[in-house]
Amino acid sequence: MRGRFTTAVALGCLGVSQVLAQSDAQAWPPAAVQNNTFNATYGALDSAQAREILKRAGVPDDQADAVLVALDFERSNWAGSSTQLDPFYQDVPSHAGLAAGVPLKVEPVSNASLYTLPPGVSLSRILFTTETLNGTVTPASAFVLWPYLPRSFDALTPYSNFTNVTSKPQPIIGWGHGTSGWSGECGPSHIRNLWYQFSAPYTMALQGYVVVAPDYAGLGLDHDSNGNFIAHQFGANPASGGDIIHAIEAAQKAWPARLSREFVIMGHSQGGGAAWGAAERLSSHPVKGYLGTVAGSPLTSLLDNANFAQEVAPTVLGEGLARFSTAIGSVFPEFKASDWLTEQGVNLTNANQELQGCQSVALELIAGYNLSRPDWNDTWYLDAFDGLTRNGGKAFAGPMLVLQGMADNAVPPPLVTATVNATCTALPDSQLEYAMFDGVGHVPVLYAGQQVWLDWIEDRFKGVGVAKGCKQTVHSPQLDVSDFQGDFKYTLQYAEYSYEVA
Repeated sequence: MRGRFTTAVALGCLGVSQVLAQSDAQAWPPAAVQNNTFNATYGALDSAQAREILKRAGVPDDQADAVLVALDFERSNWAGSSTQLDPFYQDVPSHAGLAAGVPLKVEPVSNASLYTLPPGVSLSRILFTTETLNGTVTPASAFVLWPYLPRSFDALTPYSNFTNVTSKPQPIIGWGHGTSGWSGECGPSHIRNLWYQFSAPYTMALQGYVVVAPDYAGLGLDHDSNGNFIAHQFGANPASGGDIIHAIEAAQKAWPARLSREFVIMGHSQGGGAAWGAAERLSSHPVKGYLGTVAGSPLTSLLDNANFAQEVAPTVLGEGLARFSTAIGSVFPEFKASDWLTEQGVNLTNANQELQGCQSVALELIAGYNLSRPDWNDTWYLDAFDGLTRNGGKAFAGPMLVLQGMADNAVPPPLVTATVNATCTALPDSQLEYAMFDGVGHVPVLYAGQQVWLDWIEDRFKGVGVAKGCKQTVHSPQLDVSDFQGDFKYTLQYAEYSYEVA
């Protein structure tokens, strides 16, 4: 099947009849559902076992049906099999004695047939060393996208000091993705559309940038060489920001003759908070070649978001606390999920982890319930975690562009505006631009604002200066906001038949 698929793609714009004629009239596969890898995770987990997990968690049959559909959808979107069966994630070299930012394993050319990459883009995967929130060195995974024709900027310098380097250095964007999940199966390097596809990484690569994108520690790769579990520290902005920085450093070491010293950092949502966290980290721990940061719809504070959700939607609060509980437990070992969540909340959160469910499963499993205990905020964990991870009001390595859709239902615009204002009040000479987009939602801000952030990144690589001080701009469309497509109405699927690639 993959051979015939490759032939059809290679023939490009030939008609369907020509494709079939030139492939010796081989029959295409019969119509069927997308590849089903349901029983790949941890070996022999099948739908009956998954249903039993849901039954133990108290999930009613009708909801269990919906969860299993979401679980099957997620697994059909894996790039190949489970991370627990993929040798790339399983054969983990030791990181003993290594600093952060070192490549551990390099897959120079990944199997593109497992992904929905656009034409003219190549994919690599790496394992590298990074740091947890408390500074412990740990391994993590990442992907690298390579453009067919890299952008060329006069100001770029090669990472390598080799005198025999003849090719021009290729510009790097370090990409921080938004929330994909909390388990190993949720790493974007393991998802066939790399989670954000044309929202950012595909677009960046097609514009000639090398995209270096960590999964974040605990996603993709979820254990070290000794089999020790690596928890994903969701919302720990300094740690996830460090993942972006260290992935770039590791890629530069892995391909010293190809990559530039210069790089820009960009992220969205969870990754927007990570990008902002990276900029703050780089203020005190500078890295040569850093040019600036783009933080899209940034998740900047667990405390602020929890307080906002408590006032607006208790069900959203419980869902958020469930998402953060694993991270809190990895930072404060004495913390128990039951300190924050009801018995139902604990059961559903555990079921999601046992199923290795990601974002789609979580939306069917834990969304819509009030899972938080009435006294959840009587503990000290929230304030402590927020103090370690909050963005804003602190020095950052600029310049920085913050993108925010004003119709964002995931990251409340008032919270981002307040964080920007607090930063500008504390640091009036900081190079911070706040770009707001009227009537635009959460991920759609990356599309509506594409010209803005692409031009901004291009200027950084061209060496265009940025004046000191804060700047705010509001972008509005020429037509009514309601005239524009508001959100996604598509997914990227494998093209398995001749007529899909004609």
